[in-house]
Amino acid sequence: MTPWKPSLILLPLLLLVDPAHALQIVDAQDGQTALGKVSRKEVTRIAFERGRVRKVTGSAGEFVLEKDDEKGQIFVRPTDPQSTKPINLFLTSDRGTVALLLQPVDTPSDSIVIREPRERSAAPTRLEASGRHVRTLKNLLLALAEDALPDDMEVKEPARDIALWLGTRLTLQRVLLGSGVVGEKYQLTNIGNTTLELAEAELFKPGVMAVSLEQPSLRPGEATNLFVIRERKNDD
Repeated sequence: MTPWKPSLILLPLLLLVDPAHALQIVDAQDGQTALGKVSRKEVTRIAFERGRVRKVTGSAGEFVLEKDDEKGQIFVRPTDPQSTKPINLFLTSDRGTVALLLQPVDTPSDSIVIREPRERSAAPTRLEASGRHVRTLKNLLLALAEDALPDDMEVKEPARDIALWLGTRLTLQRVLLGSGVVGEKYQLTNIGNTTLELAEAELFKPGVMAVSLEQPSLRPGEATNLFVIRERKNDD
């Protein structure tokens, strides 16, 4: 079999919508209240993705609080296991204070991980500073294809499905975030009954800088890697 060589199609200028995050992964935004669910009868673990819970503020008598100072996390349980009244909490980390509205539900113990906005660096990463524009795109494409993890880029692994075409399943597996560019690795699977012929040009949308497919033709049940490089927007 001929080894795959990454191809790069360039257009002047996001493939895909930004879907909802997985349950109990809470994105905190300044000035907004984040929603979560807590077990009515069991404890729920709450922690920051990066950082420690430094302070907890809430209505006394509505919940039982246990602190794990060593790991910087807390465990919360409603005082009344029959109550469905939401619990309001304010959690303070080293970076700020997050407002949480927790809805008691009849579920087992669970965890809530709070993801705070990451500070954007104005300095370009090594890949972005690697020279000419096309070289930057090729280097980022190779990093995605070889599963490299640049230590100066933020790495996310959402592992979530995104709607694309009927008869296909598209899974976002990895995201590499630079100061001005984003690299995304997807797995595209043909879940239909007929052969799927793919064209990279069909996957371009405003903001997309490059698209590369490992395999342009998929028989039923086959999958291929899809790589997308796009401009980084303020909401990334």
